[in-house]
Amino acid sequence: MSDAFSFMFAFYGLLLGFAVAEVVSGFSRAYDERDKRKMGIVAPLFGALLLVDLITFWMNAWAYREVANVSYPMALAVSLIALLYYFAATQVFPKASETDTLDGHIMEHRRVVVFCVLASNMMTQIPPAISAYTTPWPISDVALWAGLNLTYYALLGTAALAKSKTVVAIVVAIALLFITGATAIFA
Repeated sequence: MSDAFSFMFAFYGLLLGFAVAEVVSGFSRAYDERDKRKMGIVAPLFGALLLVDLITFWMNAWAYREVANVSYPMALAVSLIALLYYFAATQVFPKASETDTLDGHIMEHRRVVVFCVLASNMMTQIPPAISAYTTPWPISDVALWAGLNLTYYALLGTAALAKSKTVVAIVVAIALLFITGATAIFA
């Protein structure tokens, strides 16, 4: 592990940690207010999806442990990825002062959450895409990589665009299972 990676990972980990803390704080507020505000299913599913995806991001950062240098563009990209996640995490659960239900809140804010998650995920796929091009991967690896990512992006896109709360809940649950399974198998 390089000193550059340790330096960058500490910063990245801190920012991702803030996002994790925000999601857990949202779950805690939701639990505390369960007598006043209905828990619902969609907001907790989105919260769980963010937690799983954040853990996946943290694990995937380990692949870059041999990075020799930290450049400003790299630090900026890492910051943007983590800050998009933090912003998404702040939008999943309503603030204590809001009166909306949890599901009502996330149904209103889900497009922003999904956009942040998609943007973060797509940014992290730039280095593998460059690698697949510069040091050609076997076609089976490219197909697997593209298939996994496109499936996840399609699920997130459906969650953002579906009008039915039931459809959103089902798609987010499938995305949660998908990313958990894919990460367990391929990490």
